[in-house]
Amino acid sequence: MPSPIKDSDPLVADEESFYTADRRVGTVLGSMSLTATQVSAGTMIGTIGIHYTVGIGFALVWVGIWLGWLFSMFFIAPQLREAGGFTIANFLAERFGTGDGHIRGLAAVFIALIYLVYTTAQYVAGGILLEAVFGLDQFLGVVLVAALALSYTVLGGMLFSVYSDAIQVLTLLVGLVTATTVAVCDVGGVGQLTDSVAAIDQQLVSLTGAPALTLGLALSFGFGIAIAPFEMSRVYAMRDPETVRRAIPLSIGIQSIIAVCIATIGLVARLRFPGLDNPDMAVVKLSLDLFGPLVGGLLLLAVVAGILSTVDSVLLVSSAAISHDLFKKAFPAAGLADPFSDEQGVATITRLVTVAAAVIPVGFTLFSGYLGGLIQLIVALYTSLLAGTLFAPVLAGLYWTEATKSGVISGMGAGIVAVLCWQLLRATESLGDPLVSVDPVVPGLLVSVLAIAVVSWVDL
Repeated sequence: MPSPIKDSDPLVADEESFYTADRRVGTVLGSMSLTATQVSAGTMIGTIGIHYTVGIGFALVWVGIWLGWLFSMFFIAPQLREAGGFTIANFLAERFGTGDGHIRGLAAVFIALIYLVYTTAQYVAGGILLEAVFGLDQFLGVVLVAALALSYTVLGGMLFSVYSDAIQVLTLLVGLVTATTVAVCDVGGVGQLTDSVAAIDQQLVSLTGAPALTLGLALSFGFGIAIAPFEMSRVYAMRDPETVRRAIPLSIGIQSIIAVCIATIGLVARLRFPGLDNPDMAVVKLSLDLFGPLVGGLLLLAVVAGILSTVDSVLLVSSAAISHDLFKKAFPAAGLADPFSDEQGVATITRLVTVAAAVIPVGFTLFSGYLGGLIQLIVALYTSLLAGTLFAPVLAGLYWTEATKSGVISGMGAGIVAVLCWQLLRATESLGDPLVSVDPVVPGLLVSVLAIAVVSWVDL
């Protein structure tokens, strides 16, 4: 096995090798890496919390996620891998004939900003876990997670992240299957579990529970995962488009095992602890109750390790967007940032961006209520932002020959603004029924598609 720390310093390492692992990731390792980027704190804490609240019906969200993966497998991911490069911003710039100009810089800024929201969700989860295991103040736990993640990131590039992803997924599978088996046996088996939960609330064992929430998040996650730069960074590291097509179904298979375990654990937690004020605490309470403070604490620390691996990968995406796409390519093409156009300057920017991407979300955790409150709802806002900003522009770049640079720029800008405005209206309770139940991904996608179409047609 080659050393995963080969590319340890972006200052001296080849940039493309640092971000793509020399494009030598195979099917199995690639599928595990895709799974690890998909299954983070949102799943391990947030999804269990929502299953705790609404029951097994929330499992249908996975259908939306897997449809998004399949759509990407057929229409997006292999095509982007075949196009080369290692960022979505690079694809958009090359596709619309602007090389290193405005569209690359705008896409890079949007991607980096959106991932601040995702990192916030990881920090909130880490703070909850460290508070439960060590009794730390939650915000202090957030700061500690950020500091650990920042130091973790300097260990290596994409190759390190891919190997750590594989270890994370294997550990997660063993831990989840073990915890699920113990939990189900503890309550008397599957039949006893469903009967007891149904006695609390019949809707908890119904697939039609919370349909508005389930549909909204299925749309958000599905559209978002199909184009997520986080996932596409793994795609760019794979050997070829065929490897991508094989890795995605295998990843879905791994995720299906995780999905069953997550739903079951959520129901067991509801049965054992029916009155939790914060549903995100469900997995914490259940782990400590089933396995005791020592083993349960170790299991929760394993989840923290997964969070650190996730944040490490996010910081790689953000640093690639800002240092490579914005400072190294877009700014010099516009005659700006001359002091940062050489390799030394880009390396300095990479470090500064990595620090900023790690630190800024710490402040966002203080206002997590405006981002959705619960961890999984914060993750849903992140995927809605991705979908509203990038889904239609990338599809237009791949399949609509008449799409123009101005149209795509308009689509990105209008989409992200629409999602943010809709989320603000929901957070401030300014929307009444039934609009309040509409996920921000819906207006974001509609406005983005409309902007691309109208502006592109005007340009013709």
